[in-house]
Amino acid sequence: MRSASMLLSPEMSRAARALLRWGADELATAAGLSLSTVKRFERGGMVRGPSVEAMLQALQSAGLEFIAAGGRSLDGGPGLRTMPMLEPEVAAAEEAVGLDEPTLSVSEEI
Repeated sequence: MRSASMLLSPEMSRAARALLRWGADELATAAGLSLSTVKRFERGGMVRGPSVEAMLQALQSAGLEFIAAGGRSLDGGPGLRTMPMLEPEVAAAEEAVGLDEPTLSVSEEI
């Protein structure tokens, strides 16, 4: 298993928050950390390992998947992507963005 600091860099943290449309305060709350800890980490300052782990867990719990360098990304570089949603979550997301017709579910054949 890779350590949190190998998966979550300051740049990846900011990108993850942008994907979720979270402010640093929302990440701090979700991770159970102070806002100053999140801001210090994202500026490249020193943060304890358990704090980085808490941020990573919060972002993963919100539906993001982190890809380490050499992981399953297309070009072998580090990356970030949203994880596949379960069918009820897909329907809720489609409703939230106002799609008129539902898309095919994973279980439907074409």
